Amino acid sequence: MVNSPTTEACDCDGSELPKPKLVKKKGYIPYGLIYRTQDEFQKVGYWIPGVAITARITKVEKDSSTNLHLLNPWIYTVEATHGRYKWTVFKRYADFAQLAKSLGGHRRMEQFKTPFRKAKTKIENALDDIDQETKDYELQVLEKGKELGDFGTPRMDSDSGDEPQSNGKTPDSPDEELDEEDDDHPRFPLLPDSMISEVHMERRRAQLERWLKHALTIPVNRDYHQMAEFLEVSRFSFINELGGKHKEGLMKKRPGGGKVYIGCKQFCVKWILPWMERYLILKDSYVCYVNNNERVRLVLLFDEQFEIDSPDVITSTKPKYMFLSNASHVLAMKLQREDEAFYWKAAIRQVLETTGQIWLKPKPYGSSYPIREHQYIQYFVDAKDYWERAAAMIELAREEIFIADWWLCPEIYMRRPMAEGNHWRLDHVLKRQAEKGVKIFILIYKEFELTLNLNTLYAKKLLQGLHPNIKVMRHPDHYFGTGTFFWSHHEKLIIIDQLIAFVGGLDLCYGRWDNSTHVLADLGSVQYAPQAQGYTLTKGLAGAVEEVASQVINSDQHLAKNHNEEPEDQIKAKTDHIKHAVVDESGHRVGKTKTSMVQIPDDDAEAEKEEPEQKEREKGHRRTFKDVMNQIKTRKASSPNKRSRSPTPFDNVPKNEKAASVKRTPSGPAGITADLMNPHHSRTPQQIARDSPFGQKTLRWHSVALDASSSPGFDDSKTFDITQSSSSITPGRNEKTPVRNIIHEPKNRTIMRRVVSNLKTNRNAKRWKMLLEKDKPDDVNDEYVYNYCKVHENEVDVSGLQGAGKLWPGKDYVNYLVKDFVNVHEAYSDFIDRYRVPRTPWHDIHSVVYGEAARDVARHFIQRWNATKTEKHKNKKDYPYLLPKSYDSIKVPKVFLNKDTHNCDIQVLRSVAHWSALIDGKEDSIQDAYVKLIQNAEHFIYIENQFFVSMINSTEVTNEICKALCDRICRAHREGTKFRVYVLIPLLPGFEGDLGSGNYSALMAVLHWTLISISKGPHSLMENLKMNGIEKPFDYVSFCSLRTHDELCGKLVTEMVYIHCKLLIVDDKYTIIGSANINDRSQLGMRDSEVCVLATDREFVPSRMNEEEYQAGKFASNLRKRLMKEHLGLLSEAFHKAPINPSVVDLDDPVHDSFYHDVWWKAVKENTQIFEEVFRTFPTNLVSSRDELEVWRSELPMAEYNPDLARHHLKQLWGNIVQFPESFLCNEDLSPTITTKEGLVPSAIFT
Repeated sequence: MVNSPTTEACDCDGSELPKPKLVKKKGYIPYGLIYRTQDEFQKVGYWIPGVAITARITKVEKDSSTNLHLLNPWIYTVEATHGRYKWTVFKRYADFAQLAKSLGGHRRMEQFKTPFRKAKTKIENALDDIDQETKDYELQVLEKGKELGDFGTPRMDSDSGDEPQSNGKTPDSPDEELDEEDDDHPRFPLLPDSMISEVHMERRRAQLERWLKHALTIPVNRDYHQMAEFLEVSRFSFINELGGKHKEGLMKKRPGGGKVYIGCKQFCVKWILPWMERYLILKDSYVCYVNNNERVRLVLLFDEQFEIDSPDVITSTKPKYMFLSNASHVLAMKLQREDEAFYWKAAIRQVLETTGQIWLKPKPYGSSYPIREHQYIQYFVDAKDYWERAAAMIELAREEIFIADWWLCPEIYMRRPMAEGNHWRLDHVLKRQAEKGVKIFILIYKEFELTLNLNTLYAKKLLQGLHPNIKVMRHPDHYFGTGTFFWSHHEKLIIIDQLIAFVGGLDLCYGRWDNSTHVLADLGSVQYAPQAQGYTLTKGLAGAVEEVASQVINSDQHLAKNHNEEPEDQIKAKTDHIKHAVVDESGHRVGKTKTSMVQIPDDDAEAEKEEPEQKEREKGHRRTFKDVMNQIKTRKASSPNKRSRSPTPFDNVPKNEKAASVKRTPSGPAGITADLMNPHHSRTPQQIARDSPFGQKTLRWHSVALDASSSPGFDDSKTFDITQSSSSITPGRNEKTPVRNIIHEPKNRTIMRRVVSNLKTNRNAKRWKMLLEKDKPDDVNDEYVYNYCKVHENEVDVSGLQGAGKLWPGKDYVNYLVKDFVNVHEAYSDFIDRYRVPRTPWHDIHSVVYGEAARDVARHFIQRWNATKTEKHKNKKDYPYLLPKSYDSIKVPKVFLNKDTHNCDIQVLRSVAHWSALIDGKEDSIQDAYVKLIQNAEHFIYIENQFFVSMINSTEVTNEICKALCDRICRAHREGTKFRVYVLIPLLPGFEGDLGSGNYSALMAVLHWTLISISKGPHSLMENLKMNGIEKPFDYVSFCSLRTHDELCGKLVTEMVYIHCKLLIVDDKYTIIGSANINDRSQLGMRDSEVCVLATDREFVPSRMNEEEYQAGKFASNLRKRLMKEHLGLLSEAFHKAPINPSVVDLDDPVHDSFYHDVWWKAVKENTQIFEEVFRTFPTNLVSSRDELEVWRSELPMAEYNPDLARHHLKQLWGNIVQFPESFLCNEDLSPTITTKEGLVPSAIFT
């Protein structure tokens, strides 16, 4: 069982914690430094700060394998240790001699540079004395390494005479080193090994060991890159989370080597260009090499096809050659000596037998990824909860954010209502993280512009223009020969720090945001929403704030021009009209009110107003921020060394500021803005109006009217009371400070500081940040815990009222059947008449996984990113190759887990091929998992999917899902056992088109393939069931859809709920969530690229299957029952509740007739009949031809001729579930003809 941490409302603002310092401390090198340049690394060295380096020559042996090394016949085995890293290198005397020579040359060069460097330091110190501005974060100036010019050099002498022993200590200062005599340094022996007798080799070994140990005690020698090369160390050797230090070294590689053809240049590169020198690095799960600038040029992941010297790829049998190959590449290398090739192969084999072994073994369903046991997973139904969770997790990112999407719109709002202005708009969220140093990599499907109007080029330009840390690539290109015209990248992924991974069916784009209510209208007026108990006038009053804001504070000029306090009667006159916009619990307007402005609650006053049940529920599932901080501080106090963390966006929050808790319903349109609710965001009215997409009409109130926090005289420990006059700011409870009296920094001082800042060098930017101690690994998670609690502490509660804004602004308001997207770059301009046309609700499912499973999802993204870079931007250094983190030390902060997080075994499944991932072959593990889970199902199968295009024994559609369903149902029929299959798909495909018109469209083409998969023709499921003797197929399988209704401008309207899920649940134990549809495009592997996760429950609860006791998985059963409750109208927040008490509906047993027939099918049939009577909806089984459809559409619906009676009938609906019309237009041939554009393209596009 997972112990969910409590998550009570945080009443601690974190001011008790010491401010973070950017200091260089002992411990390890943060993973984020992999993106530093070679020059930045070499200035501070490759070694872990404060950790000793020791080297021992453990063995010396003569090379008897060859006679080529006459001068250097002896091989020295050097064992090096650096913290937890231990590795072995093999060297000859010539290698030692070359190192000694290099150190001598380095010394002479540094002696020349030393006077200039000292002068530079004095100038910087003088400038630091001038710059006395108080810093937000105290910086600890690192001690400068000793200049090589200040040291004596290791002495080079003959082997005669005894050598003085080194004490092995590093001098405390350069002056102490200068005082030492040269004889205190071990001499380097000059005679080569060929001139030393074998009996003296032990003495030679001891001499070289003493010399090497002493060289490592001198910082400037140790940090010199030649010393790192000698010990086979690079800037990737000791970076945290990159895994162990195995083997590294220089070699030459043959150009080219890709197994997938990406153009004619591939041949020229491979056979014409000369071999190039590269530095090869062996890690836990991959091999990579870097060029002379230490930029990664290739990452070779371990997989089932990884081999050393595979007979299929060897082009030379010379012992100095080595060939490494995997599914995507052949790496041909030539080493300097035969023994080097031997040592390299031995090292790689050792890794393959340990950490790399898991990647070489065959895995279930043919996946590239193993089953990860005891992983954490959480599901999200509809976009609201998913987007909010994703936005919060993005705020916690420390190093990397990966995003892969079919379509990405940067200007969508991740949290709605937009109570905090643009704070949670996607591009703003990503920009904030990029400015903090987080690297953001985004992969977007590059659409074929003749068929799709996604304008992903606009998204790429907008995102990359936000900050240099944001990199975007689009793929594939549409070139003849190497391009891909028909297939797409269909994954929907967000990966944070390779620790958190969101996987599912929801893109970050227009039209996707929705919640369980699936409302059809969004006009933005103040409306009543169903309230829970505890509704208060204050909560209802808050809904009118935005309407009043533009009148109380008409513009930012009001604050600038009118500094004097306005008489209270004037303020009252401006705000008296609020009472006309307020609604009470029953939905009626409120008359007199006690107060005319929303006040920020004092301390916990708002919390005291909450219902006891709500408080207890939150107490059970929320972790108190004060408790978290106390735990962190206790750990820090008990540690002998202070630790640091990186700055968070909340460090400058005034101590006593509290966010107002204004209640709203999740379904209501938004209007109340963040700057009133959340005083933590100190923005001026000008900034608020500028950032808002709705202009001056949504001018936000804010507790701090001017950006006073940047003034030297500003005390950020005091709160501001917005209940006072708009022309004054109240620092405390009893003291007013007029706006005009705010102290601003003198202009001349600002200029002086800017001049000094420009004169100073960028040395501060080159310091290493946040190097923590490895002996306290829990501190790494403290930053996650701190930021997580602060993000949730600052959340605005909008769960009670729907206000004046829109939940679906601009392009978010869409009806796919009426009109496809146009001008997508104009985010906030409507293209659908929202006063006449209802929106299309969107139903979808997503998930989040943590730990090893998230690492696997990140590994897929890295493979795709690196493949795209190789194909499109191989020589552009602005687009780096990505490296996967290791799996050896993964810790998931407990604060990430909650009551909805479940313990499951997780496996990542994919559909990828040569065009999508540059692999030689394909992977269709998603289809394999679908088929085998269906075949082995014992009781029931539950499917929600955007498509159902799967046929039996067909040459046009070849995926085997439909055949597996048919075989499993037929087996149940033969055995006489109860078996149920629930399938939910959209009523119509989501393409622009009109079934009643004579124009053929993509909508008709996809509908054609859907109907012949389900019921029409010899390859359909229903016909095959009947051919196997099943006269009543609906006793085993139900095909359903979703439809809802609403009122738009006083008129009853209806629309389908578009099902976009990609979900499979089997026996309440196995769950697949991802991006893969049930069609050939997603399932075959060679077409669209897809990613899913398979969750196998490990925690079980008592349940029933066909009235027999059964142990159901918690994750799978909770998700299934949550979905069934929504579709049957049994949720407490349902917009159209079922006319029955939810407690009497038993969802535990989806197999028994009491549910399948008496609840599910009953609701389906009754709902379908009601919608057809009230709205004359289509598609419908009552229409079998185009002529009948024309007659059906011409009849006046009840909703128009008798709205009151229609409303009465609609009250009898059981949620949104309706029957999918499998017999619709059964007498018509819906296949595309050669005269239509759909008939001119391959049918595979629609299947």
